Amino acid sequence: MRLTQKSKYAVRALVELAVSGHEGTLGVAEIARLQRIPERFLEQILCELRREGLLESRRGAHGGYRFAMPPEEISVLDVVEILDGAVRPARCSAGGVCYMSDAPLCVTSKVWDEAREALESVFGRYSIAQLAETERESRAGHEAAHASR
Repeated sequence: MRLTQKSKYAVRALVELAVSGHEGTLGVAEIARLQRIPERFLEQILCELRREGLLESRRGAHGGYRFAMPPEEISVLDVVEILDGAVRPARCSAGGVCYMSDAPLCVTSKVWDEAREALESVFGRYSIAQLAETERESRAGHEAAHASR
């Protein structure tokens, strides 16, 4: 299983949106600039997250994206599963059937299932709001360090 750039960019964009305050909207160009994400690719990603109900969009001069639900309720796992599909290190992981034959699962299926559970646990443990709070603290520390120079 490989986490795509799409999911990585999506999590970064959502964190930026949460850091900026999830009550208002933030434009694609601004998110792209702040997070150094290609704007056209980001637009596609945000549209997909909007279709899935994580974001809302507003058109016009003060348009952009905002959360459709509290960022506390959006986990990294939610984002990854929307954009990359189910977390499965092997095709048989959580499938219950060997994909190579009609035979029972092989001895390694337990390893793949444990790996899937571990990934789901880690990705599910972090909400966008938690990551945004960590980012706020990091930025505040960075600004304080620059101010003291």
